[in-house]
Amino acid sequence: MEIKPSQFDMTNPFAPLQQRINQVETVLRQIPAAQREALLAERLATISARQSSPTGEHPVPMVTVKVAEWNGGPVTRNKMPTTTLRPRRDARYIPWQWRSFVACIRLIRILRKSAKKQMKQFKQLQRQMIRRVLPRQ
Repeated sequence: MEIKPSQFDMTNPFAPLQQRINQVETVLRQIPAAQREALLAERLATISARQSSPTGEHPVPMVTVKVAEWNGGPVTRNKMPTTTLRPRRDARYIPWQWRSFVACIRLIRILRKSAKKQMKQFKQLQRQMIRRVLPRQ
């Protein structure tokens, strides 16, 4: 399969369509006038038949609404912003293994913190004892 560089040229996105239209027009010019008129009449009949058949699209009713006169003054806005109520997320089910894992992590943190605190107190007491026992010079 050959890739043409013109496929990637997007300076004119309608270029392929315009080329196709030009090809169709040249073919139509080459056809005799009687055949051309019959072909165009046939195409117009099929196009009008397609448009008259229901395609699932319904006409949109256009309604005019009377708007109060605007005096050119500033547009008034609400003083309080509108509140948006967002639904709360329900907590999902957590298995007991995961809950126990999280509890262990929290317990380890608590134990480390208390051990650190006790080591600090112990070192402080050690320093106090050394100061008291050793003779001063």
